[in-house]
Amino acid sequence: MTTQIIPIEEAKTLGAFYFTVSLDGKTYQFNFQFNEREGNWYFDLVDTDGNHIRDGVKVIVNWPFLEIATSILKPAGELLCLDTRQATEDPGLDNLGIDSFLVYEGLTE
Repeated sequence: MTTQIIPIEEAKTLGAFYFTVSLDGKTYQFNFQFNEREGNWYFDLVDTDGNHIRDGVKVIVNWPFLEIATSILKPAGELLCLDTRQATEDPGLDNLGIDSFLVYEGLTE
């Protein structure tokens, strides 16, 4: 099993952004947006053909984001948000990609 930190840079200054990343050899797109009213980040996970795998996922610390996904197109591993401060609060505008990171626990070596 491999662990991959998914780099998120300058989330605070953007508020909404997207990027692509390879997970277990397949490319996926993450679309992030910050909900100011709630003070939380959300993301959509899409494959390269534009198929939506998960939409409107709230970024919650230590929660398995792919566990309940039913799409056969989803990555084989698991995606989590981990906080380096070992905090139990979800990332806000200021700390996604700084104190809180997306981590993919893949199946390939």
